[in-house]
Amino acid sequence: MVQLSGLTERSFKRRFKLATGMTPMEYVHTLRLEEAKQYLETTDEPVEAIAELVGYADASFFRRLFSRRVGLTPSQYRRRFRSMRLAMQ
Repeated sequence: MVQLSGLTERSFKRRFKLATGMTPMEYVHTLRLEEAKQYLETTDEPVEAIAELVGYADASFFRRLFSRRVGLTPSQYRRRFRSMRLAMQ
């Protein structure tokens, strides 16, 4: 992203944070976790496979990050929100 912007790394990070309220890495994690939520709600893929699909090679790191950010483990999230999605269909 820095190379594409044509800015120095420091300037890019500062401007990115001003524009989004997040660091570039926080933003990437947010996008990946939102995609993971969709997979958890709509598929039966194992959590390990979903972690890989959204860009995490380490499923353990994905689980910890997901739990910290979402407040539920991926499995808990799936149980809670998959049933809600199915009920709404």
